[in-house]
Amino acid sequence: MILDAAVEFFAEHGFEAQTKDLAERIGVSQGLIFRYFGTKQNLVEQVYQKVFLQRWSRTWEMGLKDRTMPFPARLERFYLSYFDAVDEYHWIRVSLYASLAGHDIIARYIQSHVNGLLEIILRELRVYRGLPEDSAIDPLEFELVWHLHSTFIYFLVRKYIHRLPVMEDKAAMVARIVANFLNEFAPVAAPRARKAPVRAKAAAG
Repeated sequence: MILDAAVEFFAEHGFEAQTKDLAERIGVSQGLIFRYFGTKQNLVEQVYQKVFLQRWSRTWEMGLKDRTMPFPARLERFYLSYFDAVDEYHWIRVSLYASLAGHDIIARYIQSHVNGLLEIILRELRVYRGLPEDSAIDPLEFELVWHLHSTFIYFLVRKYIHRLPVMEDKAAMVARIVANFLNEFAPVAAPRARKAPVRAKAAAG
């Protein structure tokens, strides 16, 4: 009960809010909160676990690597699933408030989870284009993959932070965003085989 209330509380008021205010809101003593969580930082860590890690699916990585399916279809399937998981009021508001308050939970989340997914996308993109998958990561390409990913994050900012109207048909939106991204990375055409030079026939002697 305390943890669920803390998720809602921090999503509304940010992490600068005091635990005594949280205690008053849910009708318990501040001491009871500390009895269960020890410190405010420990409570924040539990919020992080609940809001971010419990939503994470290891099937995303496996699905992106499944080369039995064409890469465009894999990418679209992943973002439909990921978007469904994070399209939620608490997820985006807690993430922004945590970073603004100086907590490192989102930086850790990106480094331990998100970056790995984006590197898989970049590697599979290379295979899709006919390029060596084990070549060094191009910083520009990695930024463009982040640009794709952040398109969905900013959708949530508009929806839950700015409270602006957004498109309801997520499937159509994901399909178009993924298609636009892949249009920037057309497969590399295989080099044409050179024709053997035609040798003149030796004159009959």
